[in-house]
Amino acid sequence: MYRFKKFLFVLLISAAASPVYAQTKAERQTIRQLQQDAGYLASDELEGRATGSEGERKAADYIIKRYKQERILPYQGTYKHPFNFVKGREINTTTQIRIGENTLRIPEDAFPLAFTGSGKATGAVLPDVMEQGSIWLVPLYQNETEAQDPHFDWEKYTYDKTREAAKLGAQGILFYDSYQAKYPPAFNTRSDYEKTDIPAAILHYDAWQRLVNNTGNAANQTGIHIELNPAVNKTEGTGHNVTGYIDNQAPYTVVIGAHYDHLGYGLDGSSLHSGERQIHNGADDNASGSALLLHLATQIKKSKLRNYNYLFIHFSGEEMGLLGSKAIVRDLQLDSNRIAYMINMDMVGRLNDSTHALTIGGIGTSPAWHMIGKHDYFRIRTDSSGVGPSDHSSFYHAGVPVLFFFTGTHKDYHKPGDDAHLLNYPGMAQIGGYIFNIVKRMDQEAKPAFTPTRQVSTGRTRFKVTLGIIPDYSFQEGGVRVDGVSENKPAAAAGVQAGDVIIGLGSHTINGMQSYMEALGAFNPGDATEVTIRRGTEEKTLPLIFSKP
Repeated sequence: MYRFKKFLFVLLISAAASPVYAQTKAERQTIRQLQQDAGYLASDELEGRATGSEGERKAADYIIKRYKQERILPYQGTYKHPFNFVKGREINTTTQIRIGENTLRIPEDAFPLAFTGSGKATGAVLPDVMEQGSIWLVPLYQNETEAQDPHFDWEKYTYDKTREAAKLGAQGILFYDSYQAKYPPAFNTRSDYEKTDIPAAILHYDAWQRLVNNTGNAANQTGIHIELNPAVNKTEGTGHNVTGYIDNQAPYTVVIGAHYDHLGYGLDGSSLHSGERQIHNGADDNASGSALLLHLATQIKKSKLRNYNYLFIHFSGEEMGLLGSKAIVRDLQLDSNRIAYMINMDMVGRLNDSTHALTIGGIGTSPAWHMIGKHDYFRIRTDSSGVGPSDHSSFYHAGVPVLFFFTGTHKDYHKPGDDAHLLNYPGMAQIGGYIFNIVKRMDQEAKPAFTPTRQVSTGRTRFKVTLGIIPDYSFQEGGVRVDGVSENKPAAAAGVQAGDVIIGLGSHTINGMQSYMEALGAFNPGDATEVTIRRGTEEKTLPLIFSKP
């Protein structure tokens, strides 16, 4: 499950038909295949299957091999469906920082902050003198305690200070370490702070000491000549969704999906592990779902289900914000005009043998899910919402009824200990049988109707007002891209649509999520303003009246 699911919620369903619990020869064979599939996907060889990595490629090749073994064809002629994503940021080789006659080494002596503005700033600078039109030379730490504190958030401090400096007319800002920090800052390749308006950089302790020793009191009289010319690039990667397809020449298609990516060696803070760098194998999250998807594809291939086509999708990029499912829904137009319903499996490998607790989300997305009730074996928890911390959300926002299966979190969630030997394979087989019975029953039914559901709380900052959008937290192109628009909310009333990029709220310029949230905090219910959006190549300004959340 992706890293924005800090808002864990309890979910969904129970269905009509009961699985068979005694292990037959066929069930033992199913368990062995699940062990083989999940065991390989969660092996150290794949190094945690990070999106765009060699491990992701090996996992994709294995999944394709399994589909070929089962004689399941690809979708639209190809098993792999690539998508590009912003991987992070890097220092451009053109970056130059000069002090006096010396050109500093990057990043050994100094480095630009990941959110630096572009352009060149130059001038004679007096330390700690913060004047309009000049470069500010500012201490990074206020005292020894901050410099030795491993929890000091230097990036937030420098970001806030840089924005303050820009508002007060600074030409640029250079932070210096005068305390020899125990945990010195380094360029953050995965920073999600917005680009600022002025050049910003950090000077390391040794470079600062050389500067002090070389200039002495002269710097206090005439100032230090500083030149900041930073450049930071976005780095891009390519992930791959993997598909299998059973074409029954039916008018509508059923999507059954599971993500197969995970955190690699920790994915930039998404890991809950605080020790040394280790592979995060992600057996439950989500080799379990992908292994079960292969099993269901095999079952459906051997069945006589013919009233729908069946599209099996192994998503990548889920841990980075549902990137793969968003891309494939968008690129292949997998909306309600073509898709009957979608079933998603994420973390289905830790069924508790005592409680048999199975949570299922999305039962409110269609009246067809009324079939889901009490079950003889599973203790089912249900939730109506179609939005949750996994790939079914991308289909819900496209108007598709969804179901989401999940066996719960555990102490190994997003840690290196999520390994294949801890999976409950008999439990996975029973869940697979249960889902297959739902698919089998639905194959006799008409295309299910879609109903919008409530939104779940994300646990993010609460405001006095709401705009009524689902933001795309992975978007880094300037502004806030809209993933979805809630009915009967201000954005919908103003005419904002999914895919629009919000670039202004009243007098507030929106460069990303920080400025968006700051702008929301400035409004009260009933305030009338305008929202400026970018729709394709066109800019539009729409009248807007804020309401209560």
